[in-house]
Amino acid sequence: MKKRPEKHEYELFRTVFQRAPIGIALAKGFRFLEVNDAFAKILGRTTDTVNGLTWSDITHPEDLDRELRLFETFQQKKIAEYTLEKRFLRPEGSYAWTLMNVSGIPAAHDSKESPLYLCILRDIRERKETEAQLEESERSKSVLLANLPGMAYRCDFDKNWTMRYLSEGCLELTGYAPEDLIGNHVVAYRDLILPAYRDVVWEKFKQTVEKRIPFRFEYEIMTARKVRKWVMETGRGVFDETGKQVVALEGIILDITESKRRLDRIQYMYTHDYITGLCNREKYEREKGKLENTEEPPISVIMADINGIRLINDAFGHEEGDRIICQTARIIQDCCCASDIPARIGGDEFGVLLPKTDRAAAYQRVQAIQDACHAYNSTIANTELKINLALGFGTKDSRAQSLLDAEKEAEEFVNKNKLFQRQSHHSALLSSITATLHEHSQETEAHAQRLWETCRKIGECLQLSQQSMEDLRLFSRLHDVGKVGVDNHILNKPGKLTAEEWKIMRKHPAIGYRIAMSAPELAGIAEYILCHHERWDGTGYPLGRAGEDIPLFSRILAVADAWDAMTTDRIYRDSLSREEAIKEIATHAGSQFDPQIAEVFIRIASSDRNQN
Repeated sequence: MKKRPEKHEYELFRTVFQRAPIGIALAKGFRFLEVNDAFAKILGRTTDTVNGLTWSDITHPEDLDRELRLFETFQQKKIAEYTLEKRFLRPEGSYAWTLMNVSGIPAAHDSKESPLYLCILRDIRERKETEAQLEESERSKSVLLANLPGMAYRCDFDKNWTMRYLSEGCLELTGYAPEDLIGNHVVAYRDLILPAYRDVVWEKFKQTVEKRIPFRFEYEIMTARKVRKWVMETGRGVFDETGKQVVALEGIILDITESKRRLDRIQYMYTHDYITGLCNREKYEREKGKLENTEEPPISVIMADINGIRLINDAFGHEEGDRIICQTARIIQDCCCASDIPARIGGDEFGVLLPKTDRAAAYQRVQAIQDACHAYNSTIANTELKINLALGFGTKDSRAQSLLDAEKEAEEFVNKNKLFQRQSHHSALLSSITATLHEHSQETEAHAQRLWETCRKIGECLQLSQQSMEDLRLFSRLHDVGKVGVDNHILNKPGKLTAEEWKIMRKHPAIGYRIAMSAPELAGIAEYILCHHERWDGTGYPLGRAGEDIPLFSRILAVADAWDAMTTDRIYRDSLSREEAIKEIATHAGSQFDPQIAEVFIRIASSDRNQN
């Protein structure tokens, strides 16, 4: 009867042992005596296959040494129990992560048998997987933060930006190591922000955080090496569990210095003239609108226009024209005050806005520009390279007026000056161009005179009017004006021109046409200049005109020019006799030359020969 309670207790123990949700095992030494189902399941085995195994045989090799040391200490009764995380090998080759507690089972007082051990085992695979995922996530974040182009941070919500975490990008961005800034150990991040931005940015921080919206600000910092950098800070506030208290700020700070420079450069290019560096028309109009709306009178406007720039472009090329435009821009800018706004508002036009400037001061500014132009021109020997500037100014004296009124007033002065200056300036330019042509090519003054004499005789035979004769005279002198746009080595080459050189040479009629069209007093002969190398049969250049589609004066000059070329010695050949030259004219009548004009000229040449 006394054993029945013991039997009942044993059966109860067996039931609890087998049905326990945690793994339980009895072991003696290194061998499992008995394990429950939960223990075997954790190991991926059955109870029959576990019973009798030694735990050292199925422990992961990397965990075995550590457990053997613990077990030895335990056996020496230096510790009553031990707990460790370890891996058991499963039959299929995987392993089970477990948390195992080992403790002793009290033996009978007089027992001489080896003690028994109780092993409690828990499956911690899911926890380990979660930890591994977290570790991988942290590692990924660490790698990501380390490779960010800027500096990731977490800081207190205070005016010092007291840092609690900084990524490795801190050193590159600020010149300080993260530990120098964390906790304001060496310097507070606030001290890096330029004083002009500190309070402004802090106030904006507070406003955006209170609204619970992300923040994004741009400002300048001073690095440890005293280098100014533009940065962009983005992030948001971190709130406590109640959602009411801000506990931190988290975000990233990027170096945008180069982006700012590129943006500033683009903005500069958008608002400034690329040749002169002055404001362009768009910025000029924008600044004019600002002054109109915000600035109190008086406000003055200076307008300026370069005379003859088109003629210079056509005669000497746009490079020379651009040089004069740039020099004019420098003169205007040098004569301006810091508050003035000079601009290039057209190809050869400039405008200057003068805030807080009355008429007297504006007039002085105009005089200063004129004096500077005269001083510059005194250093230039060639007339065609001098600056001829028409200037005018206007003033908005009261609110009732507009800057547009002042501009119109200035433009009226400019137009009057241009009318006064243009004719004399163009005449000087044309004289200079003609002199340049004679200097750099074989087209001498003597050639021009001979050509005119021949053209005059033909014109008289054709009974041209006095005005037509005057036009013919001007044309005969300037027909080759386009050659100023051809390189000297081509003009004066003694041998035969190459195909490429001929291509360049054949451009001179078109260049001459543009030069003539840019000068009002030459516009009437521009078409004659364009067509003076056309042929009666249509094989000439540049347009391939034929017959009477070629202007009369061009047909006259074709005969006169050919006659002078044949009867004058050249570097590469001797001249022809008069008879030979007359024969050549007759031969090419109807192909190269107008047959009627050729016939008229042959009569003139024959008559001159008989007289001689």
